[in-house]
Amino acid sequence: MQVSFILPLYNQLELTQACLDSLRATVPAGLAHEIILVDDGSTDRTREMLRDLGPPHVVLLNDRNRGFAAANNRAARVAQGEFLALLNNDLVLGRGWLDPMLAAFAAYPKAGVVGNIQLDAETGAVDHAGVVFRNGGYPVHYRAGLDEIRSLGAIAEFPAVTAACCLVRREWFLRQGGFDEGYRNGFEDTDLCLRARDDGFANLLATASVVRHHVSGSEGRSDHEFRNARRFLARWGPRTAALEEEWNLRLARERAAAEAGNYFAPFHRRLGLGNRSLRRSHRRALNAVRRSRAQGSGALRIGVDLLRLQPGGANGGVKPFVLSFLAEIGRQRGAEFNFAVLAPASLRAELAAVLRPRDFVIEPAEAPSGGPVPIPGVARTPRPRTLSVHRRDRDGWRANGELPVSDATLAKAGIDVLYAPFGTSEFLSPEIPSVSLIVDLLHRDLPAALSVEEVNHRHARFAEVARTATYFQCNSRHVVERLGHHYGVPPARCFHTYNAVQGRLPDVDAPLPDGAPHDPFFFYPANFWPHKNHEALLVAYRLYAQAAGSRAWPLVFTGHPDERMAQLREMSDGLGLAERVAFLGHVTDEALVALWKRAGALVFPSLCEGFGMPLLEAMRFGVPIIAATASALPEVAGDAALLVDARDPQALAETMRRVAIRTDVKDALVARGHARLSAFSLELEAGRLAHFLASAARRQTP
Repeated sequence: MQVSFILPLYNQLELTQACLDSLRATVPAGLAHEIILVDDGSTDRTREMLRDLGPPHVVLLNDRNRGFAAANNRAARVAQGEFLALLNNDLVLGRGWLDPMLAAFAAYPKAGVVGNIQLDAETGAVDHAGVVFRNGGYPVHYRAGLDEIRSLGAIAEFPAVTAACCLVRREWFLRQGGFDEGYRNGFEDTDLCLRARDDGFANLLATASVVRHHVSGSEGRSDHEFRNARRFLARWGPRTAALEEEWNLRLARERAAAEAGNYFAPFHRRLGLGNRSLRRSHRRALNAVRRSRAQGSGALRIGVDLLRLQPGGANGGVKPFVLSFLAEIGRQRGAEFNFAVLAPASLRAELAAVLRPRDFVIEPAEAPSGGPVPIPGVARTPRPRTLSVHRRDRDGWRANGELPVSDATLAKAGIDVLYAPFGTSEFLSPEIPSVSLIVDLLHRDLPAALSVEEVNHRHARFAEVARTATYFQCNSRHVVERLGHHYGVPPARCFHTYNAVQGRLPDVDAPLPDGAPHDPFFFYPANFWPHKNHEALLVAYRLYAQAAGSRAWPLVFTGHPDERMAQLREMSDGLGLAERVAFLGHVTDEALVALWKRAGALVFPSLCEGFGMPLLEAMRFGVPIIAATASALPEVAGDAALLVDARDPQALAETMRRVAIRTDVKDALVARGHARLSAFSLELEAGRLAHFLASAARRQTP
């Protein structure tokens, strides 16, 4: 089915009937569609009318008035169409209104929410031609004349559009959770459009699509204006103020271009005409046009500081997360983005699979000192003295000169924005916008997992970055909340991108690595850092194994081999588990796939996680999940895991026993995992990061 038309209803029977009549008359011939009507507690004869409707109508009845957002969300959950056409019941639809909106999605793969021109049904004046921001970021309808609006082209980009009549992809709408039901009959559509922008989509106006709207014909439309506005501005205020400035700059440039076109300065100067102020105005206009063209057409150079990244698995999930995102952004943005990656020479082979022709690696000319920091987060990055630049060509790498290191290094390299996947960078500069990735607040939420020196160092660097970074990329909503809690970073400077890289592993048939059991086993793929809580798992596993006897599943650990792995192996031997627990160290991706395909269950008892990437890998390979109730794990797992207090070995052991012996429990978890996995899309998450990198680079910031 192509389109699901959704109409929330609350009284106004005559308007509803007129809207339905116009909809039925204007649905394109042959269009596979359904019309979903949600009665939101009407007290007039609306429900009597609904009783007589058959296919393609679908009728949903709410027990009470739940509001515009909730009614649309309920309909979207049962809809079958690829697109949702969200309609107010006080519209009158004209012939040909839908096709231009569908055409916008066909022409623009990154279309988010598509709206149209809406005329006041009483006066015929333009009531809506997009949403812009005024007076410090307050949303208002753009109401220019029809000729002016259509001069923008068949499809025009706006910060937002109204949901009185709009089109959106159902899959994305559901993944976003639909409208925010914290709003009541207002602002929820602008909020949705801004979330679309954050996902890297453009909100578009189909100027050939025109409908008539009985403006504010719906009951209760303005009853909650103040509360809605307060909620909206608390979340989006700084961002919408920046969008207002961007829109005003766009209008100023268009006026400047018009002035430049109307005044031919060289001719006037030859004739001795035109005063000095007029010539200055002309120069300013021309410069504004040139800047606008340069900003709109030039590739953005993204500097990426990966100097702390190491070969192998020493950095945990940060490496596959960052490299997968860079590869996906390169695929999406093509020539719009140019990467200049600061990285050690030992990573050049791995980067070759990610970077494209015309991208760069910038390597220290000398080996860095200071040693690795084994736990990801805000890490020390000694600044090298000289950087060697290599350009990626189709046939390999080509030397491209050297850069002396100074505070102006990034500017000399032509970098527009610095991306810091380790939180901070020695190359941060007030002159260069930056986006910092924060994967957790381990040093504040679980300081016992780090040395006192590391806690103090991280705190000092976080406080510094909190003042200077343009935007913060967090890998869950949980981390956004903790960043605000500990450092007062406002939500307008934060965005979250889930680590949706479950597809990075090749789906191949490979042999199990040496030492891996062939029977089903409990699996814990994680580096052996203190907060991963391996000790509690070993104690819990001993309790489980004693109770299960010969039927006990083995336990398998993978992770970067280090001193702590050796200590945990000694602990395992001391508990009498040497024959049951396997420490496999760091394994290849192919071996990891073999382990996932044989695993009986994932056990993830970590005490502090910003995300938890193995949860998504378990969902992908149909492995049931046991996870801790701590930090971001419930947010990621949803209903697809058994959550347990990982500080309680007895409770953890009992949960392991339950999963091992209950086939119905395993099957239910696997089914919920497959369903849950659809909420995580690398394309969407990488698009969101690309949007914020571009916004920072172009100074479109709060």
